[in-house]
Amino acid sequence: MAWKLSKSAAQLREQLDDSYPERSRKSDGTIGDARHLARKSDHNPDKDGWVRAIDLTADLGVDLDETAHLVDQIRKYAKKAKKKRMSYIIYNGKIASPILNWKWRKYRGNPHKAHFHISFTSLGDTDHGFFDIPMLGGKDERPETNGWQLAKDISRSSSSDLPSGGTGCGSDRKCCRCCRIAEHN
Repeated sequence: MAWKLSKSAAQLREQLDDSYPERSRKSDGTIGDARHLARKSDHNPDKDGWVRAIDLTADLGVDLDETAHLVDQIRKYAKKAKKKRMSYIIYNGKIASPILNWKWRKYRGNPHKAHFHISFTSLGDTDHGFFDIPMLGGKDERPETNGWQLAKDISRSSSSDLPSGGTGCGSDRKCCRCCRIAEHN
């Protein structure tokens, strides 16, 4: 039987490739090998041919702390997403799923240290929509505020609570950001 990869899995892999073009693909995988075929696995095609799991190499060409942060962003996305396309994530001896509201817990199977595993629901079969994950090109959740402009506006205010009445820290030196901002006014 011909198999087909979940469109959501393909989309997530494409976003990862776009964000980390130099990443290793050594442990990437989709369809299961003989070991997977001997048991139930999302790497095996279902009755309609859908493979709903993807393994993505943990070596992104950056510090492994960044990989852990990325996997956690994927977990947070899965938790808050309106479309429940992901069913669980495994990485570094931990698993997250809806069972405990996407909290990490110990995983006793393959610890998935060389790669992270993501399984998808049947909703992901034909949904190739963009994953709004900051490290994969999505919008950052932080407020879109220009902090320097905010500080500049505060220093111009006549009712500032800054020690010097709104012109910085009161020093006549260029010792801190508030002094440099006040100097540019």
